[in-house]
Order: sequence, then C-alpha cells, then structure tokens
Amino acid sequence: MKVLVLNAGSTSLKYDLYEMDTEASLARGRVERIGDGAIHVNGAGSVPVSAPDIGGALTAVLAHLSRAGGPLAHASLGAVGHRVVHGGERLVQPVRVDAAVEAVIEEHAVFAPLHNPSHLAGIRAARALFDVPQVAVFDTAFHAQMPEHAFLYGLPYELYAKHGIRRYGFHGPSHQYMAACAAEHLGVAAARMRLVTCHLGGGASVTAIDGGISVEPSMGMTPLEGLLMATRAGDLDPAIPLLLAREGQTAAQLDELLNRRSGLAGVSGIGPDFRDVQAAAERGDVRARLAVDLFVHRVRKYVGAYAAHLGGVDALVFTGGIGENSALVRERVCAPLGFMGVALDRERNATARAADEGGVVDVAERHARTRVLVVRTDEERMIAREVVRCLVGPTAAVRSVRSRPIPVGVSVRHVHLSRAACDALFGPGYELARRRDVTQPGQYVTRETVDLIGPRGEITGVAIINPLRKETQVELARTDALRLGVDPPLRESGKLAGTPGLTLRGPHGQVAIEHGVILAHRHVHMHPDDARSFGVGDRDVIKVRIEGDREMTMGDVIVRVHPEYALDLHVDTDEANAAGLGNDSVVAFDGLQVG
Repeated sequence: MKVLVLNAGSTSLKYDLYEMDTEASLARGRVERIGDGAIHVNGAGSVPVSAPDIGGALTAVLAHLSRAGGPLAHASLGAVGHRVVHGGERLVQPVRVDAAVEAVIEEHAVFAPLHNPSHLAGIRAARALFDVPQVAVFDTAFHAQMPEHAFLYGLPYELYAKHGIRRYGFHGPSHQYMAACAAEHLGVAAARMRLVTCHLGGGASVTAIDGGISVEPSMGMTPLEGLLMATRAGDLDPAIPLLLAREGQTAAQLDELLNRRSGLAGVSGIGPDFRDVQAAAERGDVRARLAVDLFVHRVRKYVGAYAAHLGGVDALVFTGGIGENSALVRERVCAPLGFMGVALDRERNATARAADEGGVVDVAERHARTRVLVVRTDEERMIAREVVRCLVGPTAAVRSVRSRPIPVGVSVRHVHLSRAACDALFGPGYELARRRDVTQPGQYVTRETVDLIGPRGEITGVAIINPLRKETQVELARTDALRLGVDPPLRESGKLAGTPGLTLRGPHGQVAIEHGVILAHRHVHMHPDDARSFGVGDRDVIKVRIEGDREMTMGDVIVRVHPEYALDLHVDTDEANAAGLGNDSVVAFDGLQVG
C-alpha cells in the first residue's frame, strides 16, 4: 500500500509518500508561499508552480509524483493520511474522514485556529483529487489516555464539562515515534518502560510516557503552554495577559504577543532560530545567553518533574531540530540529573548524528542506569503507520490474525445512569456532556464522572457512558469488586436481577442502588455482514485466539449481532491484562464453542 501523508498549513503544504510494505520513503517535498509566487521544493530542487490555494498546491504535487518515472506513474495510491492538530476528546484514534469527522475538526478549530482550518482545506482538496480513503491522524490523540488529574485545570469544573477547557497535549506522533524507537533500540517492550521524551524544535514539548501511554504532556489546551519555544512564551502567570488587557491590549494583540513575539525571539531580540541565538550567546550576547539559559531551565524542570511523576526513568529521549542537533542543550539539560541515573558520555554526545546512525544514538555512559537517546524523529512515517493501522489493523499483528481479525476494545469500569440517578447526582435536568465516542455507534463517554462507594472502599472518577438507560448499571472488573467489597455475578448487560448494589456519589448528591452491579460477560459486537463472514449468528458462543507473548484461547465469548454494531470484542481490564491485550490489539476468530 502506498500512503501519501499531507501536512497542510495556511501558506504551505508538506508531503511524504511511503510504500508501506517496506516503509520506504518514495518522495517528499513541500509547496511554499501558496497563493503568492508559490514554489515546489523537492529532491530535484525548487520550481515555481501555479498554486493559488491548497487545491492548486496538491494538483502540482500530484503532477510531480505522476510524471514519467515518478513513484505514482504506474502505481495507484492506497490512502491519504492527514496530520490534524486538534481532535479534542471525540477523535482520539486515527479515523477515516467523513462528514461527521470533518464537523468535529471544524468544531475544534476554536482551540487551533491557525491549524485545523488549513488541515480541513487539505482534506477537502485531497478528496477531490484522490478517490481513496482519507485518514486523519491527530496531534492530540497520543495523549488521550492521560488521567483526569493531569488534564484538568484549577478552574470551575463546569468550564470543562460544558466547553472542554482542559489540557490536550500535542506533538503526539513525534512522542509516539520516540517511544517506539526507544523500545526497539533498547530491546525492551514499550509496556515495561518509563520514558521522558523531549521534542525540542521551533515548537517544543516534553512528555511522560508510562508503559507506552502518555500520562503527562507539557503542552496544554493549546500548543502555547509549557516550554519556552521559538516564538511562544510557554508557561506564564495568567495574570500577565489580564494586566496587559487592562492596559488596553486587545485579544488579537495578546495572541500576537504570546504566540509570535515571545519565546527565544522575544527574550534574545535576535530571532526564533536556536542556532542563531546559540551562536550569539557564544559571542557573549547577554540576552542571547539568557534565552538559552531560560530554554534549558524549562526543559530540565519538566524532565525532573516527570521523572518524579513516573517514579524513575528508564530512558530520556531527545528529538527535533534542537534536541537532535544541539549537543550543548542535551549536555546542559542532563548535567544535574545524576540523581536519577543520567550520565552523559560527553564525547559520544558531542559527535552524535542520529541521521547517520540508523536514526537512534545512545549518548549515555556505558553503565549509566538511565539511557539517553537521540532520535531522528519521523512524524510523517508515524502518521503513515497510523493510516495503515486504521484501515488494515495493527501493523504488529501476527499474519494469521490479520486474515480474520477482530479488534479489541478494553472495557474499563464504567456506569450507565438512569434519568433519576443523573438528576440526583448532578442536579435536576442536568445534561451530561460528550467527551468522546466509543466503538459502538450512538454511545459516548461523558466528561462527568462519579465515585463508587462499597462496603470496604471506594473508587473515584469512574466513567459514565451515555445515553441514559431505564436502570442504572455498574460494570466492574473482579479486582474493582474486591476493592469495593461487593460480589457481582458474571452477567450480560441489562440482566440485573439478583445483582448487588452500592452507592454512587456525584457533585450534587448520592444515590444508593439496590441492584445493578455486574461483571460484564465478554462479548463481541458484530454487524450482520461480519456475522455472515464469520458464519455465526446472534447469541452464538465463540472462541478467540490471542497470539503474541501470552498466547491463549479465550472461550465463552457471546456474539451480539445488530445492524448498528461495529465489530469489536469487549473484555474487561483484568482479562485484557492477563492476555496482554490493549485497544490496539486484534484477536483471531477460532470457531464456535461446542458444548
């Protein structure tokens, strides 16, 4: 499959074409100054092109790729992948673009006004030119599993519940790529590693990654929060823009100040390019030296904080124009981190060239406890991988599983509320706010959560799945039940007779339910077309096979068939952990269960 990756900006279009059977890069380039003297920059040099808009730029790219001897001259394109900055809470996986997806991207332009509209223009232009699947891959998606205490701000909770004001994180494909490279280079499963990844370029961010999952990114609701960047201020006292506003600065002027006139450029007075600032600092320029000091200080502060958050770090990873190329920054960030097992090999650090050494270089001393890696990031390759995963299934799946795969959906503890319970917990007539969709059409996780109180303990921040139901139902894993001190039976959803109860707590009050707590019976949703393909019917019981490090067969899987269902195996967290499954996993259909 050939995948074209596009990154559409307001006046530029970057592209990369991959052959995904081998992940070979077939072509890459960019069209700049769209609308005013556009030029196409590629491996052959720079040529002027007619590109009054994104559509014109993409037409020029297609003509280049399809020319005689070009990579698409005698081969067809399989899919187009689009980098999209903001997907909010509803788009947290790579997704095939349709009208509903476009609407969500447009809705979240309020959080990324400089990016999402351009991405949408690129998607629409590509759809007009290519009759192939269009897949959106989101900067925010890799950070979607961070816990509530990490993504909330100290603002009234209603601002999150009603408007989605929270931290999202960005540079997701780059941090995801760094994590994958670290795991491969060190020969350790990503699920067993604690990483701090540093994407240091014109935009800069640090992420804490625990077991392959982003648990804390430095960027927030927008890419402005966190580190000092080329032109962005990063962290600052929120009273500062209020003070400037009282002195007469408009919202547009404040946006210009914080996003385009601050950072390295604003502190140094020289410009946004770190190389220029570093060179000036080495010549003795006081403000340039201060800018470098401030940049390093911010990075080191986040690295130390995230090491404490993770309880230790197995590897510290650097990438981006600064992270990959500035030995000075790496040395100064790492110098005081000996307490967490960091020790640089200075000679190795000074000569490291990730691009010339397979894309990854370890610059730590040989016996250092914490490895320090320099990675040549490839966000576009990561996006191409995510496109394949979206359309075909996990790229790491065993080939026999690929032949008849069933995607896995890990069902974490959650609650379905009745109208009466919702009123009691959140207030009369309260409408729960959508956070993100789940795999089954029409259902979604809400922004609100509840606490569960049992005879022996309680669990806070439990997810609610809407829409509301006739009866309140609580679905747990066995370890959850033991923690609460309840003994629910294994049941199908909705079969609540004879089940135990507990107490639910919300911000408005408590509700004690007499029954409704279950251990959800593992089951697989199927559309009728899927059922015909597998040769099964509604209420059949099947077996599935898990392949990999913990190979096993899982039986007693109930088939549920409905025209509105999407193919998805639901297992709880205990079952998933025992089998080594995650939401990116697939299992193999292993036939009907007899007897």
